[in-house]
Amino acid sequence: MSFFCSRGYTFPEAIAVLLIFSVLAAVPLIHFSSAYESAREDHFVKQLEADLVYSQHYAYSYNTSTRMEWNQEENYYILRGNDRNKLYIHRTIPEGFFSPTTSKIFFEEISYNGNGAIKKPGTIILHGPSQSYRFIFQIGRGRLRVEKSP
Repeated sequence: MSFFCSRGYTFPEAIAVLLIFSVLAAVPLIHFSSAYESAREDHFVKQLEADLVYSQHYAYSYNTSTRMEWNQEENYYILRGNDRNKLYIHRTIPEGFFSPTTSKIFFEEISYNGNGAIKKPGTIILHGPSQSYRFIFQIGRGRLRVEKSP
């Protein structure tokens, strides 16, 4: 009677198969991490757009002015009312986002008056980790438009 079974695999063969399967399983994870970062970036931009639209609607609905305070150094932005004591929204800015100072208007200057019109129309460029976005504020009660820059 033989002590070893000849129908099984040797240890190096089993290790080689496990190594191949682990490499094949790790390849999609690399792709998913970049997809996650892209989805996180898109989510932040859509949330920022929704917050700005909310600020405009709040100003129009309650006939009060609202403003955005963008703090690049501490990575957050705030939407406040006219009295500066009431805080509507406080959100953190993810790493990798920045607004250059070469724009004609800045995120610090975004405010809506009591009838929902923006006080200073224009375009703001926001650079993200993988691409740039243009926030276009139209004159009057026009809506905000966001475009991806090439």
